[in-house]
Amino acid sequence: MCGYFSVYSLIFRDRGLEDTLKVLSGLGVRAVEVRVHEDGVHLSPWASGGEVSRVRGLVEDYGLTVCALASYGKLGYEGDRGEKELEKLLNVGRLADALGAEVFRVKVRGYDPRVGYEGIRRLFRKQAVTLVKMLEAAGVEAVPVVEQHGGGDLAHSAGILLDFLRGLEPERFGVIFDPGNAVREGWLPLELQLDMLRPYVRHVHVKNYERSGEEPGGVKPSPLDRGIVDWRLVVETLEGWGYRGYYSLEDFQPIPPEERVADALAFFRKLGIE
Repeated sequence: MCGYFSVYSLIFRDRGLEDTLKVLSGLGVRAVEVRVHEDGVHLSPWASGGEVSRVRGLVEDYGLTVCALASYGKLGYEGDRGEKELEKLLNVGRLADALGAEVFRVKVRGYDPRVGYEGIRRLFRKQAVTLVKMLEAAGVEAVPVVEQHGGGDLAHSAGILLDFLRGLEPERFGVIFDPGNAVREGWLPLELQLDMLRPYVRHVHVKNYERSGEEPGGVKPSPLDRGIVDWRLVVETLEGWGYRGYYSLEDFQPIPPEERVADALAFFRKLGIE
């Protein structure tokens, strides 16, 4: 038995969720990662019970499974902001359970020299432990997973993620492995990244980049079968370890999202993943 293919609804960012689900179902996709955002298009982190029931019904009607919720809640902030982010993430955990998703995304705040790396790390770890306790007290079974992500987040590399998570139980707090994000900053050899994060990988984001040549170190989106990330190696390694999670497409190539999904689905099917 292998892992599974899914699509992150972000790549249909300008469409309503129902339209996205309809397209994915028509393409033969079986699972969706739903974006949680207060943009009026995707699922709100404060969605009402009625809205959750509506979404659950749509997912079932189109023969799909919700594999993950991708929230924008961040750990590592001080004071009131930190408390508000925890409450938001607790609610996202409840939404994940209601929609049958096994994991939900957590992000790390960006670097701030006033707080410093160690200060942010201490805040993250304290809040991560608190979040797990809050989820347990609320009876939430979905597992928070922190994404490998740079830019406005501090979790640029596998090394930073491991530093933040070391000692936390992988069964209660995991990682979204996203080597495409690390192409821009924090790059390490794929085998090393996977080795470092092995106990924590609960979900995978899929995209690829190639060198653009327009600026030093610049990259541009590329098809999955070429580029800096060797996805065959990633899949072979994870499957060899018994990974049974999802490979969720988050492809930003400048072609219609339907084409991105169809190409990726064909690519993964060749690797034995549906």
